[in-house]
Amino acid sequence: MTQVRLIMLIFFLEPLVFGNWLSRIPEVQAGLALRPAELALALLGMPISNLLILPFAGRICDAVGARNLLICSFAGMLLILTLPGLAFNIPSLFLILASCGALLALAELAMNVEAARIEEEAGRLIMSTCHGFWSVGIGVGSFVGATLATFGLTVTGALVLSVVIVLPVAVWAGLRLPAVEPVKAADHTPSPSFFAIPPKALLLVCLFSIGFAVTEGSMGDWSGIFLRDETGTPIAMLGYGYATFAALLSAGRFMGDALRKRLGMVVLARLCVSIALGGALLLSVADNFWMGAAAFGMIGLGISVAFPLAVTAAMTTPGTPAGNVAILSAIYVLGFLAGPLVIGGLAEFFGIRIGLMFLIPVLLISLTLTGSLRPGERKTAAATEPAGA
Repeated sequence: MTQVRLIMLIFFLEPLVFGNWLSRIPEVQAGLALRPAELALALLGMPISNLLILPFAGRICDAVGARNLLICSFAGMLLILTLPGLAFNIPSLFLILASCGALLALAELAMNVEAARIEEEAGRLIMSTCHGFWSVGIGVGSFVGATLATFGLTVTGALVLSVVIVLPVAVWAGLRLPAVEPVKAADHTPSPSFFAIPPKALLLVCLFSIGFAVTEGSMGDWSGIFLRDETGTPIAMLGYGYATFAALLSAGRFMGDALRKRLGMVVLARLCVSIALGGALLLSVADNFWMGAAAFGMIGLGISVAFPLAVTAAMTTPGTPAGNVAILSAIYVLGFLAGPLVIGGLAEFFGIRIGLMFLIPVLLISLTLTGSLRPGERKTAAATEPAGA
């Protein structure tokens, strides 16, 4: 199996068990008799640990190598994911998810670094497709988890079964990747400190990604609420709004590499931001389910390639690839978490339609910063991709 196929397989495998866990969260909540606020507190363990480990993730990756970090963190994360069903109170669930979140951040950093390395060596655009496989993986994992629940399998039983199947394949795929020495900055520029302002090129890429992070984080939390409150959609149909978003997000990622080869990174980014912005504008006037679903689909398609493009650009800015991706990932996570909170605050006073209109200015900011992707465009061989406009 080629390196390209191996890394795509790993991107598919990584979220399988996590998706299984997501589908079983309501059972864990019921088993521990947690109120919504208590569950939210426990679930914060994962993003908090994610943010705490990312300042050091780049240096860890440089020290041990992306392939070694990928194998160890992936295996550790899967083993810890067998434990949430055994939690007996809020602190225990928080700690389990915090441990998982730290390893998840390391695994995803290593995956992106490896994907960028393989993309460059193969002379073939694969980053967006890799993320497409990740989207499919989390969807398949959620479906499998729900199916196992219908067969009466306990949360722990379902998670253990998933890990027993996924872990050997994941370790095998990781070991098949070559043990390449960590890539250092070509100009010997030290990796930017996580606690300092990043170099201008990296900072602009990070700012470009914030609009998409805010948008992606908001869709899961507020799409159903919007359809219920603003369009009168029946409860049984509320999930179809987010499903439309997720489906077109996945489809866009699978088309992303071919479009990037044809259009270049900057032009593709401008096209995608414009589609997402059009979806956000449509939300401002949507008054029925079909308009709302169309808007969510446009947003999903529009943001589909944003993070893969940002990763490619970040890998080519001054500093080490792992350090740059760690900074980008942390800022993306912050936007992903903060966006829904801002929208919720606006919705509290002005309604969810006005709240979601917050997406319009942040996407406009991303549109003005699409030119920041040019470093990544220069790095991807000129023979395979046209220059961006």
